[in-house]
Amino acid sequence: MVRLGGGFTEYDRHLIEVTLSQLLSRAAASDRLWEMEISVKEREKPGQYVTLEAWVPGQDRFVANSSLPNLRDALNDVGADVLTQFTKARDKASRDHRAKRDTIRGQ
Repeated sequence: MVRLGGGFTEYDRHLIEVTLSQLLSRAAASDRLWEMEISVKEREKPGQYVTLEAWVPGQDRFVANSSLPNLRDALNDVGADVLTQFTKARDKASRDHRAKRDTIRGQ
């Protein structure tokens, strides 16, 4: 579930959930409980700025920002960015774990 920060209301929840569906399905399938918060500054004005923060236990905080002028595009942008950050962190942890495991087995 995504907490709504500044600039969003419960009325926006459907748009957010539909737009971030890929990220939300990944979070739901995870064995860890994700916490997310989304906010927007200067909504639908020049300089609109959308921020998505995600906290996943055992990981650093993931933060994505977008200044795209269309709200749906900005939501897609931050959702894809957080998903990419999570995937890179997971893959790095997997490689690090594998390298340590191979070192132990190699002795």
